[in-house]
Amino acid sequence: MIYSVSAVESRPLLPGHASRRSLTKADAAYAEIRERILSCELAPGSVIEQESLAAWLGSSTTPVRESLRRLAAEQLVILPAHSDARIASVSLEEFQELHTVRLGLETLAASIAATKLTAADVSRLRDLLAAPEGVSDPVSDDRSGALHRAIYAASLNRTIIQILDSTWDRIGRYRVLLARAGAVPSCRTREHEVIIDALERHDSDGASRLVQQHLDDTFRVILPAAADALQPYA
Repeated sequence: MIYSVSAVESRPLLPGHASRRSLTKADAAYAEIRERILSCELAPGSVIEQESLAAWLGSSTTPVRESLRRLAAEQLVILPAHSDARIASVSLEEFQELHTVRLGLETLAASIAATKLTAADVSRLRDLLAAPEGVSDPVSDDRSGALHRAIYAASLNRTIIQILDSTWDRIGRYRVLLARAGAVPSCRTREHEVIIDALERHDSDGASRLVQQHLDDTFRVILPAAADALQPYA
C-alpha cells in the first residue's frame, strides 16, 4: 500500500525539536524527518514530495534533499534514479533479517559486557529494570529497550554499538506497527533478571546464552502477529 505525504497537515513539531534551533537547517530537517519515519508518521512506502515536505517543515527544499540523501544511506529512504523518492517499506523478510542481526550482535555484546561490568554498572541495569514501563510511545526506549541498549553499550565495542543502534532504529518502525496491532510483548522481567545475574557473575557464556534464548523466545511469540501487522504494506 502506498501513502502520499503531499497533503500532510501542518502540526506541532515533535518534542525536542525546539532544542534543535542551534543546528544547521539541514541537520534540523534530517532529525525531524528521521523521527517522523521511525514513528511511522511518514508511513512505510510513502511517496515523498519534497516541496510539500519542505513546507511542512518550514524550510526550503535544499535541506530536505540533503536529509533524504543521509536517510537513504541509513536505508530509511529509497532514492530511485528516475522516480520519486519514497519512505523505505517494511516487510516480514526484513523484520526477520533485523532479528538475525540483533540476535548475533546482542549475544556477542552481552558476552563482552560480562567481562567489563562494574558493580555500579550492574546497579544501573537493575534500576532500569525497576523503572516504570513506557506505554505512551512505542518507538521510544521502554524499560526493556533501555535495558537491552544499556547491556550492549556496556560492551564498549564501538562497532557493535553503532550497528546495533542502527538496527534498533530500524526495528523501531516494526514496534510501532506491532503496537498499533496490539502485539507488543510485555517486558519479560524474570528473563531480564537472570541475564543481569549472569552479567554480575561475569559469566560470559551464560549471559550470551540467556540473551539468545530471550530474543528467540520473544521473536517466536510476536512473529505471527508481525505477519498480520505487515500485511497492508506487502
